[in-house]
Amino acid sequence: MAEFELLPRRQGRIEYRHRQTGGVWGVEEWRMTRGLDGLRVLSAHCEMRFGKDWVVRDSVQSAHPDFHPKDAFVRIMRDGEVTGSGWFSFTDDEAICESRTRDEGRISQRFAIQRPIRGFGMHAVQSDAWLAASFPYDKGAGHVQFFGRNLLHSTHHFGATGPFIATTGSGLEYVGPETIEVPAGRFDCHRIRFVGLTNDHPEYHLWVTRDGDFLYVRGVVEGYMDSVFELAELSGDPL
Repeated sequence: MAEFELLPRRQGRIEYRHRQTGGVWGVEEWRMTRGLDGLRVLSAHCEMRFGKDWVVRDSVQSAHPDFHPKDAFVRIMRDGEVTGSGWFSFTDDEAICESRTRDEGRISQRFAIQRPIRGFGMHAVQSDAWLAASFPYDKGAGHVQFFGRNLLHSTHHFGATGPFIATTGSGLEYVGPETIEVPAGRFDCHRIRFVGLTNDHPEYHLWVTRDGDFLYVRGVVEGYMDSVFELAELSGDPL
């Protein structure tokens, strides 16, 4: 009988802070594992209070080695009340959602897609980093890539609606490689900027690791949010 071994894993904690005061307004705790089939599984628990928005999200997403999504689950609480939960599945040519929400009731959706899509936005910022996993970095700094219709579970900036399949339009611009320091340590990163955002999202820059796991190290959001998101704790080796 084979000896029990845990799957390879990494886990971390990201803090959401107001840039002007440094005050924490949200925390994200995530864990990432890799199975024998090569699938990475990301689990993220997010809690935040920003203005009138009090949101708690639990989400799980699995992705193939090329970071094309396989399936996902999202559960949302607003103001201490569960407002929706949903299951998502992805093939090479279809995205499926089965969910129930307080405001919309029972939802069943099927969307035609064409692999590869950029990814599936779950609003956990570590999930944002996975949206940058398929970017062609070899084209160099300044390259802009649009991936067609982008899929996510909510167009609300804090992921507080749904969950159901929603779409936005946006692309990514590669600013270039940078080495940065955050509370969790020093990391070699790709710096990316979202461009062409269609849901009134403020300008957004993020730094993701170049080690193949695309860990979220830092993010900066301008405008009304005026916040910085930084990796505060990290354990585990690259998967």
